Amino acid sequence: MPFVQVKTNNGKIKYHYTISTPELDSAEKINPDLPVALCFHSLAFPHVFHSQFADPMLRKFNLVVFNFRTHGETEGDDLPEGYGVKEAAEDVLAFMDALHLPACHFVAIDYGSPIALQIAIAYPDRVLSLFIISQICLKEPPDVCEGHRQIYESWTSAFPAPDQFDIELAMEGGYGFSQFMFSNKMTNLAQALFNATFPLCQKHWGYHGKKNFRVATLDFLCNRQAQSKAALSRLRCPIKLVYGTDDVAYTQDYSEEFLQDLEDAGVEASLFVVPGAPHFVGVDYASQVNPVLHDFIMQNDDRKPPPVSGHVSSPWDALLRQNGWTPDGSNDSDDDDDFVITYPH
Repeated sequence: MPFVQVKTNNGKIKYHYTISTPELDSAEKINPDLPVALCFHSLAFPHVFHSQFADPMLRKFNLVVFNFRTHGETEGDDLPEGYGVKEAAEDVLAFMDALHLPACHFVAIDYGSPIALQIAIAYPDRVLSLFIISQICLKEPPDVCEGHRQIYESWTSAFPAPDQFDIELAMEGGYGFSQFMFSNKMTNLAQALFNATFPLCQKHWGYHGKKNFRVATLDFLCNRQAQSKAALSRLRCPIKLVYGTDDVAYTQDYSEEFLQDLEDAGVEASLFVVPGAPHFVGVDYASQVNPVLHDFIMQNDDRKPPPVSGHVSSPWDALLRQNGWTPDGSNDSDDDDDFVITYPH
């Protein structure tokens, strides 16, 4: 999985990215004849689109995902103070330019949603459609900000010195994350995603990365503001929102309010609700989300690629198996007491 280096007003970045095509699980470049779905991942979890990249129905497209700064395998300068949605969007545009990506269908979840929205507003010619799972494009609710602060305090307290690591405090932060992402219903796949993510978080947000952790999470999320009606009116692409009714952090009213804002600004928008799904809707509810995503892209692109004929796998298949995923075994929700974090040695 390759890297590309860019330089923006916000610093130097070595972006890690993944391209999957109908022929290759991990490709060096896109197929120029096919639509491109550019994926904006969630907070902390660069592999959250595993269930989309493993789906033959979606692999008829170019699927591209990159790791945000201080996430995954992306490297670069420390985040500057005040780094927010507009700065992140500027960095992503530099990534798109470096890869010479054409206009794309944006697929965003959680943390990636306000960044994708900002690009669609500022550069409408770069976006063909915008599919948002569990949007956080409005101002962060006060109770959710308080949850972020609690997780921040638990996590940073787990690194009191460069050579010290408090597992119990990290477990508190991990438990908070699990509630936020999966409504504390950790399926086998969800657990494997968490296990694969934990060492990456430790690498970026350990003792020497505390400032980056604050800027990338607490500041980025809690200082975020909703887009104005004038800004939303500059959108030129249709938008599909997806919400899971078991989301413990954000109510359905939160997504319906954003939908109303979009419609009031004259944007073609709709909301798809998945009963019983957590904040990370697309992980274990892909059978409901993926057909909607497929049809949305097909409706908004003149190109009609044929179905994939061969076998496809997620580019993170082996990684997730190494971290406990057993796709042929049980994927039912575990009890709360079964929540386990696998720590790197």
